[in-house]
Amino acid sequence: MEMGLGINTRNQIFTYMIINLKLNLGDGSLYGNANINNESSFEINIQEGIDSTIIIPEDLNTNPGQAEISFNTENGKRIIVKSNVKKEDTDVIQIFTNLDTLVALTKDIPLNMEIK
Repeated sequence: MEMGLGINTRNQIFTYMIINLKLNLGDGSLYGNANINNESSFEINIQEGIDSTIIIPEDLNTNPGQAEISFNTENGKRIIVKSNVKKEDTDVIQIFTNLDTLVALTKDIPLNMEIK
């Protein structure tokens, strides 16, 4: 798992995770494979939701709560979403986002994403 650490002046530690994506267009969603440092592989589904939420498997090293997800696309764009992180007993990463963000992601498919 590719992780980075930084320490701010209040001695809080922030971590980030980079996840490589291989996505396909589905019927109103993006789906495919999420690979973390060539060690862990998960199915991933990105779809429209009422609020911005990412549900991740419990064994991933990310804290629940608020996070910033940065999608880096095939055309070099960065699409940033503030999201609620929930950990569940699952083997699928599920991302729920607003329609505008979903449309942007389907027009310019992400190659990877960072969770900060």
